[in-house]
Amino acid sequence: MTELKNKKILLIMPYFYNYEKDIKKQIEDEGAEVYLIDTNLHAHSLYNKLIMFYTVGMRDKLVREYYDRELKKVPDDIDIVFVIKGQWMSDEVLDDLRMRYRKAIFKIYQWDSVATFPDQERINPHFDEIFTFDPVDSERYNWRYRPLFFKKEECVCSADKRYDLIFLCSMHTRRMQVYLNLKELAAKYRKNLFSYIYVPKLQYIKEAVLKRNPLYKGGRDALHFESLPMAETNDIYNHTRCFVDYTFPQQNGLSMRTIESVGHKCKLITNNRHVLDTDFYDPDNVYIYDSDHFDVPREFIEEPYKEIPAEVYDRYSLEGFLRDILG
Repeated sequence: MTELKNKKILLIMPYFYNYEKDIKKQIEDEGAEVYLIDTNLHAHSLYNKLIMFYTVGMRDKLVREYYDRELKKVPDDIDIVFVIKGQWMSDEVLDDLRMRYRKAIFKIYQWDSVATFPDQERINPHFDEIFTFDPVDSERYNWRYRPLFFKKEECVCSADKRYDLIFLCSMHTRRMQVYLNLKELAAKYRKNLFSYIYVPKLQYIKEAVLKRNPLYKGGRDALHFESLPMAETNDIYNHTRCFVDYTFPQQNGLSMRTIESVGHKCKLITNNRHVLDTDFYDPDNVYIYDSDHFDVPREFIEEPYKEIPAEVYDRYSLEGFLRDILG
């Protein structure tokens, strides 16, 4: 992306699993100067969290003061304002950005669907170029479709496939039902299944202890009160044959797990039929299951992964992601 050399870019996004650091570094590696602002104001303090979620008037004042303070550290000659999601950004703040950086191109990427983050219908019109990970939102609103990304440096594929199947997610009753079905399938085929389901401790007490939800009892062996560290997650990915993914009905965009299966060159078992429309789809690598009648053929799990074209692989990397949006 030689066109980014010597450019000044204002990157505004949530601090989330260090993605902000990876994106900033990748842009800087292309020769640009990057100024980073965190949008997760609610995570800065308990006071912020109470204000952001419960008092609209005070929230907007807090947001405005925060951006006024952060933008003092940013020069006026910004070339690109690149926002990811834009949660909590008020119209006043967005208008101020347009006034302050009149010569800049404004771009936004949404990694949530409108169904789960409806405020983007207000936020997105402030931008010159709008990108979304949701193919249905893309068609409905005439926004540009761009799936998520994987990080190449984390994808060190190994011939040692110690896990036939993995299921990593946060707790939800529908996901738990998929896990129980998957557990039964793995036992039937005598396959090695690694599952790690994160559940907040209070949620576990409420559902498993007080309500005695049977799903929690059946999946107790996979439940954990802490998230799996990324280094350990990537090591598991690199030694896995098949990722198992569950996408909620209201989500059409491809999950991060789906894109990571491309990066780690693993097979994918998913219920998201939008994967059929991708350029990496191959029935030898991707199996679409029915959530209500879960089943996966044994031969799909056992047959080796089929390599995809290098240019397709590269497109789903972080470099490809930023090339599509910034380049």
